[in-house]
Amino acid sequence: MKTMFSRKVAAVLAVSAAISGLLPAGAASAAQQCDFSFSTGKFGCTGANSVRKSSDVIGARIYTGTDYTGDMLTIWVPQPCPKNDRVDHFLALNSSSWRNRVNSAQAFSTCWIWLYREDGNRDGPFQANHPDLTFAGYRTSRIGLS
Repeated sequence: MKTMFSRKVAAVLAVSAAISGLLPAGAASAAQQCDFSFSTGKFGCTGANSVRKSSDVIGARIYTGTDYTGDMLTIWVPQPCPKNDRVDHFLALNSSSWRNRVNSAQAFSTCWIWLYREDGNRDGPFQANHPDLTFAGYRTSRIGLS
């Protein structure tokens, strides 16, 4: 509840600042579009080609907003996720803008998304499109793909 209130206050302040000319026009709504590749281990926000191998496929996209809005992280995997009864890829969110803010997600390439909490418990698997994960995303510290 407190986090949601803080986000609303921040959004109101950003819009107010943009209207009054304190910020450039697009700054209030500019969202990050970043990429991480399990093949290369690289992370970046300057385009997918700077981090992924040409053979990588999209495993998942996670968003800080509901309905696929806000900051977006595309997670690239070397091949479609095998269905082998285990989680094949883990991504620690550390101090990124997605930590505790995974509010929607899309799964691709037969991957299922797992949202892990600090205590090791998890929610999921999430398959296909999930426009509202607020019930779990506010406590997500790690992403798993299986």
